[in-house]
Amino acid sequence: MISRPRARPDGNVARVATTSGTVRLDLLSNTYGPSLLALEMLAAGEALEGPAADRLNRLRRRLAELLGVSPDRLYLANGMDDLLASVFLRLRGGAPLVLFPPCDPTVARQAAFHGVDVVAVERDPTFALGLDAETASDLPDGATAIVGSPNDPTGTVLGPQEAVRLARSCSLVFVDERHGEYGGRSLLPLAREFDNLVVLRSFETWAGLAGFPFAYAVGPPRVIAWLAEVGRPDGVAAGATVAALATLDDLPYVEATVRRVREERGRLFRTLRKLNMIRPFPSWGNFVLARFERGSADVFSEELARRGILVHRPDHPVLHGCVRISATRPEQTDRLKRALIEIAADL
Repeated sequence: MISRPRARPDGNVARVATTSGTVRLDLLSNTYGPSLLALEMLAAGEALEGPAADRLNRLRRRLAELLGVSPDRLYLANGMDDLLASVFLRLRGGAPLVLFPPCDPTVARQAAFHGVDVVAVERDPTFALGLDAETASDLPDGATAIVGSPNDPTGTVLGPQEAVRLARSCSLVFVDERHGEYGGRSLLPLAREFDNLVVLRSFETWAGLAGFPFAYAVGPPRVIAWLAEVGRPDGVAAGATVAALATLDDLPYVEATVRRVREERGRLFRTLRKLNMIRPFPSWGNFVLARFERGSADVFSEELARRGILVHRPDHPVLHGCVRISATRPEQTDRLKRALIEIAADL
């Protein structure tokens, strides 16, 4: 581990506007940006020299040691989209893919693009999967399931019991934990126990590496080898490998920014709960889903945008009237609160 003085995770590494300009509460990448060491290593360029395979193997060993798994249980990819593309290439022409909306719609679109049949199983009113032994047995034979945990945009997580039911009912289960560092809980232990459960993770959100996408799968060696057969022959991009290695070298700093975002998520939830026009839902992600109880989401979103505050409107009928608001910084939460009160007063 490299030990060196780091800048505090404050406005010096901001990636969204502060009290003036546009406040991006519709984005999911860590508001404090990537590790400063990662930026320095990429700027210097020296870390990009030498055989790419050596860097990639070093990254695989580092991750394996950090996660407590053997290297043959890891598959590395150029970001979550690339990782999911490998999954869909293997599923094409086979059994259907089960998704649990409301969830990230890009996963269904990407699956359809690769020719994978999708079966949607709606979540219960609390946005949990609501799987019991009977409903789990009704899933299509031989199906593969992908579940976000925390789920985007609801912020709910997949419980161990539901994960076990899925693993016993489906041919394969992929748990998408791209926002998992904000939740503080993981189903990685089940990926060591079950031979058909795989955990997917990414440095794109919590580590702020959206510009240098890197993701990985943790699972049984047979599934990892199965994914590697259709993976990119040139492996992970050199810049992403260097950025990921530097992030691991600077992990205490990045984890400190994640804690600050997690704390701000709690403050954002409490702030919204005190307002009478909007109702937030508990979340394990770095965002909060909230439903407008007075006025319409259309009006509030448009008025917020006029005031330079952008929020995300989920595209699902069940979430009509809802917005997803990212947790960023205290001053931006305060600005959102003032704007909501101002808009409500004019209704």
